[in-house]
Amino acid sequence: MRRLVNGMAAVQLCFVVILIVLCAPCLADDSGLPAPVSVAPDQNWEGIDGKWNTFSLRIGTPYQVARVFVSTASQQTWAVTKRACMQLQSDTNETVQNGDCYNSRGWTFDSNKSTTWDPNGFYQLWIEKNLDLSGNGQYGWDTVGLGLPGEEGPTLDNTTVGTLISSDFWLGHFGVNPKPTNFTNFTDPSPSYMSLLFERNLIPSVSFGYTAGAQYHGDSVLGSLTLGGYDASRFIENDLTWSFAPDNERDIVVGIVDITATSTTKSNISLLNRDSFSMYIDSTVAELWLPVEVCEAFEDAFGLQYDNLTGLYLVDDQLHDRLQAENPSVTFLLGQKYSTNATVNITLPYNAFDLQASPPYKGLTEATNYFPIRRATRENQFVLGRTFLQESYLTVDWERQNFSISACNWVLEQDKNIVPIISPRYTGEQDGQASRSGLSTGAIIGIALGVGFALVLSVMCAFVVWYRRRRRQKHEDEQAKVEYAAQTVAAKESPSDRDDSPMSPTTDNGARTNVFPKAELPADSRYADPDRKDTDSPTMFGRLVEAGNTERQVFEMEGDIPTPNEAGGRQLSEKETMMVREARYNGVDPNGAVDVSPVQEEAPQRLAPLTGLDVTMVNERMPVSPVTPLTPRNVDGASLEAGDTFFQPMQRRTRGGGSMLEAEDTLLSPVSPLEGSTDTSRRRFSYES
Repeated sequence: MRRLVNGMAAVQLCFVVILIVLCAPCLADDSGLPAPVSVAPDQNWEGIDGKWNTFSLRIGTPYQVARVFVSTASQQTWAVTKRACMQLQSDTNETVQNGDCYNSRGWTFDSNKSTTWDPNGFYQLWIEKNLDLSGNGQYGWDTVGLGLPGEEGPTLDNTTVGTLISSDFWLGHFGVNPKPTNFTNFTDPSPSYMSLLFERNLIPSVSFGYTAGAQYHGDSVLGSLTLGGYDASRFIENDLTWSFAPDNERDIVVGIVDITATSTTKSNISLLNRDSFSMYIDSTVAELWLPVEVCEAFEDAFGLQYDNLTGLYLVDDQLHDRLQAENPSVTFLLGQKYSTNATVNITLPYNAFDLQASPPYKGLTEATNYFPIRRATRENQFVLGRTFLQESYLTVDWERQNFSISACNWVLEQDKNIVPIISPRYTGEQDGQASRSGLSTGAIIGIALGVGFALVLSVMCAFVVWYRRRRRQKHEDEQAKVEYAAQTVAAKESPSDRDDSPMSPTTDNGARTNVFPKAELPADSRYADPDRKDTDSPTMFGRLVEAGNTERQVFEMEGDIPTPNEAGGRQLSEKETMMVREARYNGVDPNGAVDVSPVQEEAPQRLAPLTGLDVTMVNERMPVSPVTPLTPRNVDGASLEAGDTFFQPMQRRTRGGGSMLEAEDTLLSPVSPLEGSTDTSRRRFSYES
């Protein structure tokens, strides 16, 4: 048993070694994976369509800081050019930068001051054209770093940068979409910042986690941006995952199953005055672009008024006070049609809608409160903007083409819990939409070496197992031989192993023999003879004597055909000779004894020859029987025992005066039947009994 346990332990050890060797390349590669990048947010809340938390970028050489928003739809880095804030001074007739514009637009970027700027030309901004937002920008390539000094993140050179003037995009943005930018054709696209981070092994995957932050929560909760993973401390996890939509420009799409509102005066107000529809999550813009029917439901529920001039739902002071008093909340029930019945609730309080627009937004001349919903007339305009991401956390895995939406966790002062999302490149997943660059050369070499070592170890383990089994089998065979020899010697020496005599009907040693003992008492048992009394005690039976064990031994079953009567090669006795001669002359009595098998017939008993001691002299004296020691006590023998015999002497015959003849002194033989017989008929001599 100990050898068996040792063998199994050796096999298990071999398998563990093989697993370690096979997993070593992957483990080594995983241990070398970069950590996700957590981009530090600014302490600023900026924007003309509301107050939003920004993130700082370091652009150019030497770097210039630009505060930007996060765009889930863009793959580029945008910065407001210096020319957007230049104004002509009338007194000096010089063009100078407007300080208010400079600060309001998150600081500007002057490409002429960057030694690493590589211009590419002017192009349309393109994104958000479905929302009728347009503009032109000068594009080029330059060095871009994440975060302010002291909180720096990765810095990449030759990244795509667009500079803009258009007021439709008041601040620049940092695009987290990994799509490349095609300026002239599709043969030589410019990679995105996210793709460059991953290709340069700075993040574990092409993914991100983002929430816009909420200024109205407590002392304000800053936004959170994690590249290559997500911050698990910022949201409440759920089990619903969405797959990308087929449209490459509208891929992060969720289904709107229901929209309801609740206030201090009303509850369960339905705001979905149409069938369910899908909306694109885009943090480039601030508002929620909803179908007209849904916007009208909001108007009825909250008393909103649509301003045709600006296209905004402006909120005056009276309505603002009433909405603050009622404190309504709007719940979006999100799902994915045709894929799952699971849903997620995202609830936005009124504070999330209580925004203030500033000039020059949509032609406003003064700061005005507004309700951030916009009328969308086409399906490609249905958008959930930054307003929605104040209360929700978005996690996107671009390589696996899926994402999740979760409600924000407002338990404050929690430590960050950055969780990496590992790329399918490292996990070995087969995903047709994953990165096509394949495994690195080091990973391929490591896997090849691991497989080779695994094969060698497998052969060695197989040999060890075979050798151990062979040695164990050989040992067992030798041990079996020794045990068999010992049993053989013990069988020869031990008397208990010898067969008992078949004469004993009480012996049962478990061996099969051809001896069938008779079912009688054994020879060593004792019994009392009731016909015999003890001479010493007149009241008890005779003394115990042993019964002779005289049964015939039977070593095999008797045959069906009886053995024929034969002489058996012995000489017939005188009596048998006389009986045969009598049967020949006189015939056989038909009522005579039936012949039986000689096997059951008792052997004929021949009389032993007479000796001198057996001869008794007959004379006048009383003869003494040689059979019994008893003598008769009277003349008629009444006191004799039942088995005693004696000869009754004949009375003397006298002549005349009573003299006895000499010849009469001799007794006649009691055997003769003729003595004293009065029957004068002829007797037939016969030896028949």
